[in-house]
Amino acid sequence: MVAGGLVGGFCGFVTYWVGAFIVALDDLVGKPATALPHEFSRPFLYFTYWEIVLVALGMLIGAAVGRYRWRLAGVLGFVGLVSITGGYLAYALAVSIPRVPADERWLSYALVGAESAGLALVVMSAFYSLDVATRRTWLRRPADHAYDPALRPKVAFQVPVFNEPPQMVEQTIAHLLRQDYPRGLFDVYVADDSTDPRIRERLKAYCGRNGAIHVTRPDRRGFKAGALNHVTRILPPDVKLVSVIDADYWVAPDFLKAMVGHFTDTSIAFIQTPQDYRNGDESFLTRQYKRAEAYFYHAVMPSRNEENAIIFCGTMGILRRTALEEVGGFAEDQICEDAELSVRLVAAGWTSLYVDEGYGKGLMPATFEAYKKQFHRWAFGNVRILFTRAGTILRSRMRRRQKIDYLSSNLHWFDGFVVLAIAAVLTALALGPLLGYDLETHHQQELVLLSIVPVLLLIDSMVRLRLVLGRAGHRRLRDAFLVQGMWFAIKTTTLMAVVKCMLGFRSPFVRTPKDPQGRLNMPRAFGRAVRVTWFECLLGTGMLVVGVLNAVMSGGPMPGRVLLPLWLGVYGLFFLCAPIYAYLSYRTLREVRFHLVPPVSGPADQVESILRSARSKG
Repeated sequence: MVAGGLVGGFCGFVTYWVGAFIVALDDLVGKPATALPHEFSRPFLYFTYWEIVLVALGMLIGAAVGRYRWRLAGVLGFVGLVSITGGYLAYALAVSIPRVPADERWLSYALVGAESAGLALVVMSAFYSLDVATRRTWLRRPADHAYDPALRPKVAFQVPVFNEPPQMVEQTIAHLLRQDYPRGLFDVYVADDSTDPRIRERLKAYCGRNGAIHVTRPDRRGFKAGALNHVTRILPPDVKLVSVIDADYWVAPDFLKAMVGHFTDTSIAFIQTPQDYRNGDESFLTRQYKRAEAYFYHAVMPSRNEENAIIFCGTMGILRRTALEEVGGFAEDQICEDAELSVRLVAAGWTSLYVDEGYGKGLMPATFEAYKKQFHRWAFGNVRILFTRAGTILRSRMRRRQKIDYLSSNLHWFDGFVVLAIAAVLTALALGPLLGYDLETHHQQELVLLSIVPVLLLIDSMVRLRLVLGRAGHRRLRDAFLVQGMWFAIKTTTLMAVVKCMLGFRSPFVRTPKDPQGRLNMPRAFGRAVRVTWFECLLGTGMLVVGVLNAVMSGGPMPGRVLLPLWLGVYGLFFLCAPIYAYLSYRTLREVRFHLVPPVSGPADQVESILRSARSKG
């Protein structure tokens, strides 16, 4: 912490020195060369209010992150990022905005607000990345956690189903029945909410033949959460653990054997393992999706595990039944019932554990429509958690870091507002000379700052993303660029979901389709991409057109004539990532074949043979 404080204070001083240099740049140009040494050394000789504030702030931040036992590069990188963003905002409020006429400052304050929110989200993401990439000591590793290899509690697998393809669900059941775990100590419950009677009858027959338990109910009240609660209520009393498995997941035979020993710690409410996918090569979109998910499961979750603040992700996790029942089960008024459950469990004093090892593979959306539906549901559900559970988080006995973790995991869905707000201000500035109105912001005098700061932050996020993806085996810088494009492609979708939630809309649970119809030819792929992303097409194309017109017709001074159109083009490309990724998802679809396993039925020696085969294949 002392070393972090010293590094932080140094970064704060450098931030002040750079800011002072920018402010005095015009005066320095007119001074003789002999006076420059004195001017450059002024911050060392005279103390000002801002210098003291920035140095003190840097020391506090450095000392705060020093407790996480980061390497020096991590402390320096994070404190430097916070110093740059803090110094930039301080400069805007203290120097740039006062230069703007008082009656026009409202636009500058709106822009600074959007920039502040965006920078805050970048800083939060930077923390998780640097925590994983530069931490020297981990205190809550699974290997150091209490573990009893002889512990064998009874477990109930719950597989929620809603009109999924029957063969896909049957394979999920078949893989679950191959657990390398005493057969009398686990059962597979299929919570079938399908409205298609043919699917229900087929799954019921399959379960009856193979030893799974098919459960239906008269209505779909509470959707997926209601189905899971219904199964939990009818479980035998001797069931101690509950594992929720999505209908498309193939679980490894050693999942239970490897995980249940951690429940010897009676304070643990749930264990979560990362999600993985077996259709990573199905399309261009699935390849990027898998890398993007790697960032969450190999950066954010390990960092949050150190603070007992992970999220239950719905599948590939195991819950203690008593903890689940103590907090009232899954919330039936939530569509992200898994993440919401995490909040109530930790608020009630339970602990959790993240084991960063894959034990199952599912299917991810291969087309852009399915991708949009999934992220729309996640954004709507997580913002609803924020609105309905923020009070629970703040009033609970969670530690400060835990509260920040759970709030930030819901706040980052608002980043679409930031992108759209900055894009709107840029467009308004560029249209001013074309339409004959005068619009001024604090960037009017220094348009270079409008582009340099976001560019630096973009580079910073690329570097951090590259560090984390490298740990997951994706070592090419190109991979990091493609993941960034995927995140930009979904900004307007998540923005619409957030707006709907804020306006009080009720978004029903919608199953994410995992069964694409096949590759489209170029005209059909282009037409569908435009139809699915028409709003993003309008925004992106409009910004590119305005940028070109501004560059050609504007008679403003340099470098504004170049920088403003350039930055308009960059933001336009941000929005156009949506149709580009949609088109590529349709054009690169290919059939992916999987090795299907037969049902676990028949003589005992045959069952044992199949189990040995499954273990040998991992």
